[in-house]
Amino acid sequence: MSDANVRLLQSDDLSVLIHLENLCFNASWSETQLQKQLNGERNIGFAYLINQKVSGFVIFSTLFDEAELLQIGIDPALQGQGLAGNLLTQAHRELQTRQITRILLEVRDSNRAAISLYHRLGYQQDGIRKGYYPAEQGAAGLGREDAVLMSCNL
Repeated sequence: MSDANVRLLQSDDLSVLIHLENLCFNASWSETQLQKQLNGERNIGFAYLINQKVSGFVIFSTLFDEAELLQIGIDPALQGQGLAGNLLTQAHRELQTRQITRILLEVRDSNRAAISLYHRLGYQQDGIRKGYYPAEQGAAGLGREDAVLMSCNL
């Protein structure tokens, strides 16, 4: 990647976050939800820039020495190139400077690529939350999907 870096998300990133949300997720967050996440008192987000263009993001909610990974998205045209891993690695470093010692997350059981990435970054599976997610659009049946609970000590 030429000229790639990570910076804190800013409130004026809202429009590009909405665009990335819609590209990345079937059930994306609304503009209001994204705005609340950007402006949340305990939240911190990071933008992954390539050639000064926001191409990915991650948002965490922090409480004391823990952070919960709320959302991560990489432009689908750039997925599979290690950007999410680079973004999370740099975000982990920044969170450590803010005295965060542990990160929690939940991920769809069917999202094997994300689960594999989290394992490579040192996350461990802590459990399963049965029926947590609504079925993906186009999924067979109308059931719900389990969430895999994971955590990582920084």
